[in-house]
Amino acid sequence: MRDRTIVIFTSDHGGLHVPEGPHGRITHNTPFRAGKGYLYEGGLRVPLILRWPGHVPAGRLVDTPVVNTDWLPTLAEIAGARAPLGLDGVSIAPLLLGRGRPKPRPFYWHFPHYTNQGSQPAGAIRDGDWKLVEYYEDGRTELFKLTTDISEATDLSARERRRVNRMKRQLEAWRQRVCAQTNAPNPTFDPSLHRELYVDFLPSTFDPLHADAEAWARVGEWRKQMDAVLRLPKPR
Repeated sequence: MRDRTIVIFTSDHGGLHVPEGPHGRITHNTPFRAGKGYLYEGGLRVPLILRWPGHVPAGRLVDTPVVNTDWLPTLAEIAGARAPLGLDGVSIAPLLLGRGRPKPRPFYWHFPHYTNQGSQPAGAIRDGDWKLVEYYEDGRTELFKLTTDISEATDLSARERRRVNRMKRQLEAWRQRVCAQTNAPNPTFDPSLHRELYVDFLPSTFDPLHADAEAWARVGEWRKQMDAVLRLPKPR
């Protein structure tokens, strides 16, 4: 059975990089920025190991970008079944079997809500070496060139306005195409609370690997603030 079975080890998000629940320290995704809940690389890059003896060469490292929505058409092709139409992913069976690579394509993400890891509603597109993040609260954008800035430390949106505008149009067209959920203003929005959780401290820039005692104390205080907001009233 072991030799006849395809085993895929992966995840739906990157490692959690901020304290959560009973865990004061979890992990880090160095050199990638942030982690679970974010549209930075620390939240989007996940483990991917596949084993299929006699079909997929052992020990081979592939750097072609793929996405987990590729698995349904891939496994359908491997099984000789017809995949449903209109899927978000494409078959990467030829890539796994060493027969070729999928055509270059943009990748899209839509994250229209807040999370207790500190992220805000946003969308993202990766097209080749370039990645754009668009925040839905105020429409601001960030642009990164991943081949030279894998840690997403330098925002190039101010100097690459034409590229930003083009990628924003691509992202919007994709949202329209897939009928993505849109956001509406919160009538009970609290500006002071928003500032405490998302402006005064930026969880996406917290670096667990290199954080000193002061940085750990600050992220710990932020976690207490976030937990206080998330705590629901106890039922009577």
